[in-house]
Order: sequence, then C-alpha cells, then structure tokens
Amino acid sequence: MTKSESITHLAAKAQAEMPVAVFDATNPFLKSKYASLGAVIQASRPILAKHKLSLVQFPISGGSATGDVRHLTPALSPIEAERVNGAHGVTRPTSEMVGVESILTHESGEFVAERILIPLTEEKGKSKVQAAGSTLTYLRRYSWASILGMYSDEDSDGGTPSGRQDHGPQTTGPMTKPATALPPPPPVRREMKMEDGRSKMEEKRKAEGGKL
Repeated sequence: MTKSESITHLAAKAQAEMPVAVFDATNPFLKSKYASLGAVIQASRPILAKHKLSLVQFPISGGSATGDVRHLTPALSPIEAERVNGAHGVTRPTSEMVGVESILTHESGEFVAERILIPLTEEKGKSKVQAAGSTLTYLRRYSWASILGMYSDEDSDGGTPSGRQDHGPQTTGPMTKPATALPPPPPVRREMKMEDGRSKMEEKRKAEGGKL
C-alpha cells in the first residue's frame, strides 16, 4: 500500500458518515444477502463528493501478488519495467493473474493506493474473458468497500460450514416404535390357600377331641 501523510485524517471524516449499502443481491451458494458493486458505489458517492474525495479503480493483470512494478508505475516502458523488476528480483508468475488497483484521492493531492491480484481461474460455461470480468467485478466490490470501511456482506463466520444450520441431533436410520410395556402380573388369589388351612385345623381339632 502506498499513501501520503494526511490522507488518513481526511478519509476518517468521510468514513464516519459512510452509510450501509443496500443488500440488493443474494449469494446463490450461501443463500446470504450482500450489496452489489452498484449499491456500494451509489451509497458512497455522495459522501465522497461532500468531502472532496474520489475513488478510482483500474483493472490490472499479469503481475504477481507480491508486486510487479510495471502495474504501480504505468509510465515505465515495458523494457524499463523489465529492468526494474529484474533489479528487485521480481519474476513473472507461471499462472495468469487478474486484479484491481484502487486509488482514493483528495482534491489537495493526498492519496492512498492499494491493489489486489489473484490467479485467473476457469469457470464452467464462461470464456476466459467473461471469467476475468466476473473476477474484476468481485474484486472491485470488495476493494471499494474495504477502502471506505463499508459494511457490504452478512457475517457468516459464526455459522456452521457450508451455510448449514445446526438443528440439533438427528437420526439417520428408520424410525421404530418403542416397545409396548408388558401388563403387570395379576394379583395372587389366596382364597384357596385359606380354605385349605382352615380344613386342616378342623381335622386336627377333631382328631384331638376324639383322643380325649
């Protein structure tokens, strides 16, 4: 990142008044809401104009994530850029890179500039040019919101992986009915035992009486 000395103070005043962008788009994979590039720009432009600030973005390509001087100094000719890169030990990456350079400037001449570069990947159903365009839009949106300190995405850090919601433990096998409890055993009928005991006592009494 490159910047002048007073830009932080100037940008802080604008950031204090920066509104939250309208969440006008939905991520088809995470099902979360976010502010599109247009919504972020529309929400921030009035505040930027009020504080005499301007944010411009340039597409860049072919560099490395750590720094290819020719992107930061476009006034250099390709031969001069190669000479400066070689002096700093910068080598060309093996994969194609695409990115955005963002420059926040004030009418006084103060500025801050930063850039981001990522490998260009293929997307199903898209040509290389279309994939680069999608990547640039994505990087522009994040860079614009980051430089101005804007909130443009739902926070998904506290969620479960892959956007899944935790609904507690779940069973994976077939549901089975609980076993029916057996009925209690019937009460023991003691009438017959009492009758038998009474008969034996009478027989014993008769036997003893006969002896007497």
